[in-house]
Amino acid sequence: MMPSRDRNKGVIKKEIILKEVFNHTLNELEIMNLLDSIRKGDFKKLVRAHDSIHEFIYLPSISLPSGRNMTWHRKSAFLTYQFDVFYAAHRSLLEALAGYYNAGYTLLRNTLELLLKGAFWECLAHKKFRNSAETLKKSRSKVYEKKRSLIDWFNDMFKLHHEIEDEFEEISVAIFDKVSPIFEDKELQKLIPSLKTIVAQLDEWGILKNLPNPIETIYEKVYGELCKDVHVIPDKTDIGRRLLKDKELFKTTVILEELNKFLELLARVMDIGIVIELNILSDWIMQDKKVRAKLRERLHAIEELKLNYSIRCLREIVN
Repeated sequence: MMPSRDRNKGVIKKEIILKEVFNHTLNELEIMNLLDSIRKGDFKKLVRAHDSIHEFIYLPSISLPSGRNMTWHRKSAFLTYQFDVFYAAHRSLLEALAGYYNAGYTLLRNTLELLLKGAFWECLAHKKFRNSAETLKKSRSKVYEKKRSLIDWFNDMFKLHHEIEDEFEEISVAIFDKVSPIFEDKELQKLIPSLKTIVAQLDEWGILKNLPNPIETIYEKVYGELCKDVHVIPDKTDIGRRLLKDKELFKTTVILEELNKFLELLARVMDIGIVIELNILSDWIMQDKKVRAKLRERLHAIEELKLNYSIRCLREIVN
């Protein structure tokens, strides 16, 4: 048995090591860069980007029709993705504030994909959308020697287990258990549409209503811009950015022009996100006067944030 004096030394040594590790990690967070970004960057753009993230997570909480305890589950496929959107957007902002622009943009593309795919799976959980999925039906792939679409796969599943169709209507998040085999099978993965097809299908369903020309606005402009960082073309690496701005190459530094550009793009992504969630939740909103009244109260805040797509969408739904 270890003597108590030796045990105490061991505990003290461990605490010293933990403190050293913590301080080292704290330094790696680039706290001073965060301070510089907040102090020197465009403060209005920073507030707009940050508050847009919070507006996005807040709106669904006041959109739930009163007195319907189980209603949340009917849109739970999207609403579970929504929380990931919130955290990914937040982390992307923090990375950019710390001077890690490539990481910030990469996380921002992840945020956008979460938005689009959360909406996509939510719609596929409901019969009315599957029945009008013409874009998906046209995008058939050769799977196990047959031309199949994702809609064909769902229809085959419902023929064998018809009760699943009703389950999806009540608890949309249940769709994820059923589609998980698709992602594990190389042949079935061919059924998953490209992001461009997903955008086109969401547009056909009306989920992108109030977004002008969604393929151009979302896929070509925003997603296309974010892909440059994900695919790390030279000018989109952090070293490349410093080189272009005559900054010290191997020191993480704040580049104000890059920060302000990021803040604008983050606000645009959240603007798109609010439009998507309002359209997903529109049937809840339309059936409850109290919900519309609460949302009407948020209109001023969204106008202050200059989220133009969201302003147009919210005005149309609540008035």
